[in-house]
This record gives sequence, structure tokens and C-alpha cells, in this order.
Amino acid sequence: MRIVICDDHQLLLEALASALAIHGFTVEAAVDSPAEAVRAVALHDPDLLVIDVSFPVGSGIDAAREVIARHPRTRVVMITGGEQSGPLVEALAAGVSGYLGKNQPVDALARALERAWQGETQIDADLLRQVRHPRAKVPRQRTPMDQLTAREQHILRLLLAGMSTRDMVEELGVSQSTVRTHVQNIFSKLGVHTRLQAVALLAGDARVHSSEVGHAVSR
Repeated sequence: MRIVICDDHQLLLEALASALAIHGFTVEAAVDSPAEAVRAVALHDPDLLVIDVSFPVGSGIDAAREVIARHPRTRVVMITGGEQSGPLVEALAAGVSGYLGKNQPVDALARALERAWQGETQIDADLLRQVRHPRAKVPRQRTPMDQLTAREQHILRLLLAGMSTRDMVEELGVSQSTVRTHVQNIFSKLGVHTRLQAVALLAGDARVHSSEVGHAVSR
């Protein structure tokens, strides 16, 4: 079988080309961009294009769609690293003959490519399972800092660094009354009354290092 391979990771590209050649494939071209893949298919008229999904520039799915439209004899198999199941539906809609993970052994990949060339659609079982049963996204837990405005968060960091009201006036270029108002708003939102309590709350542990607390409270 004559194939063109396209992947932007040079080492993987060369390794895959060598491994598939050992398994009996004739590698007509090994290129590193979707545009080059389209040109290589036009030049070599291969039986199969094996192309990555993601590239820094260009889209593997767009290249697959173009090849399928212009060169219907050439079948396209997409490969992906990690767990990128998201583009699977789009790739199948484009008419690809396979969508496979890169983490499988070369002999398994070679068998899948053979079957794709023979007309059997090959889809990585793990990626297909993710599309059918997507993992629920775990919402990010809110923290006390989420209640504060950006300005209040800045002032709180200055407080915890041990700055006095006078220090913050010089640092921020505002009046003492403005600083005090912000501090009171911070304490109110956090449900605390002192710097020590604020340190303990944000550290997630009331047993704050005595040297750090002493520095923060002494001001």
C-alpha cells in the first residue's frame, strides 16, 4: 500500500514512516503541514493519507476534507495524540476512513490502516467511548479570593505581605481613608476581623507560621 504521512512532530513523523515501511507500506512522502499533505497527495496519488488532527498552522480535518473531495480514490485516516475526541464527529462528517490514537502499538496501527484501505471505518474505541459518554466537567471550586475585586485582591496581598496602611498609601497612591475602606470591605467579604484571621483563612489552616503572622499583624 502506498501512503503519505503528515505530522508536525518531526521525530514521530520519521519514526512512523520507518515503522510502517517495515510493516510493508510504501511511504511516498512524509510531510509536516496540512498544505504539504494536500500537495503530496496530488503529486503521488497514494492509497492512503495518514494525517494528524492538530497543527500549529492549518487544520488536519480541512486537509482531509480537501483530499477526499479532490482525490476520492485516496482514503484518509486521522491520528491524534492524547485524548482528543472532540474533532471525531467533524472528521467523520468530512468522510475520513479512520480516527485513531497515536498511543497504540505500530502493528495495531498497521492493521487498522489495512482495514481502512479495504473500506472498513476504523475508530479508536477509547475516543469513541468519550464521545458517547463524555466525562462530566468538574466545576472549579470557589475560593475566598473570588469574592474580592481585583483592587481588593491586590490590597489583600499587600496586607498579607505585612504592609502598613501608610505603606499601602505610598504603594497605591491613594488616601488613607481609601485604603481603610478597602480593608474593611475585604474583611467583611471574607467574614474576618483581623489580618491574622485573613491569613488563616487564605492559608486554609489556622496554624499559620508565627513569624509570618507576627510580621503581618505587627503593622
